[in-house]
Amino acid sequence: WDHALKQGYKGYRMLTLGFSDGYSFIPIDFGLLSGKKKVNQTIAEKDQRTVGAKRFNESSRKMPEVALEMVQRALNQGIYATHVLMDKWFTSPKMIDQLHDMGIHTIGMVKNGKTKYLFHQRLYKLEELYAKSTKEYTQEAIISSIVVKPSSGKNPVKIVFVKNHNKKSAWLAIMTDDLDLSSQEMVKTYSARWDIETFFKASKSLLHLTKETQTRHYQALICHTTIVFTRYILLSWQQRCANDERTLGGLFYELGDQIKELDWSAALIELVHIIQAVSEESGSQLQDFITSQLQHWVDTLPRYIKAYLPDLVCET
Repeated sequence: WDHALKQGYKGYRMLTLGFSDGYSFIPIDFGLLSGKKKVNQTIAEKDQRTVGAKRFNESSRKMPEVALEMVQRALNQGIYATHVLMDKWFTSPKMIDQLHDMGIHTIGMVKNGKTKYLFHQRLYKLEELYAKSTKEYTQEAIISSIVVKPSSGKNPVKIVFVKNHNKKSAWLAIMTDDLDLSSQEMVKTYSARWDIETFFKASKSLLHLTKETQTRHYQALICHTTIVFTRYILLSWQQRCANDERTLGGLFYELGDQIKELDWSAALIELVHIIQAVSEESGSQLQDFITSQLQHWVDTLPRYIKAYLPDLVCET
């Protein structure tokens, strides 16, 4: 709002790419987008070879195209992640396929729209798939899951339906092209996307992203946003050094070498063997119950832990 001219101006949408390892979050790329109708046509750079001109031309492009380029730039710079997490605005079969071709998986919230999915040689909408999905009887928010192929996509996807805490009669859907993920791993990984929401809140409320400058010049806004993001990176790094025990580095390993620890994988295998031995000494009905409970527990374990239980997995 311009108080002198008594009129408002449309602003830019900030598209942000961040990296999270579950402990710390850092922003690594962003774009200020205006869509086809540019906010100010008079600030375009005359020399189209400059970085400023490329940035300005980027502002009028579509958000999914810019998002894909951000991910590719991050990968080219050696910033690798196992999954790209996104909300329902970006999640689509086309986006998932393009990221899959880059060599990275996607986990995203799905909107209940007109997109259809192929299941048992028939096409269904998302709300129809909910009735066809396999129920998962857990104590968590997961309701059911199903593996389908989008009608407009190349790769099969897994859709997990979870409870909507804001409306008990409704559900939410999360989709991924990583079929090796269990439903629990999928939901837990997607929960890390909340880090970018807290980043937006901190940037706007504490680092004055929206109020520290009143300029409408595009290049000045790029500079201001870069400064705010740099502040956040420094604060995130300081918080990690102060609170994350993994950053103690050499001191941690020197102290760890002095303590003889029981290998956790050996302890886990020994525990499983004890449970199996108790099961063999029990009656047939109790033995079946122990075996089923043990198998259910193994099925919910992450893949890297299952790898340490080859005998049990082979037997079941």
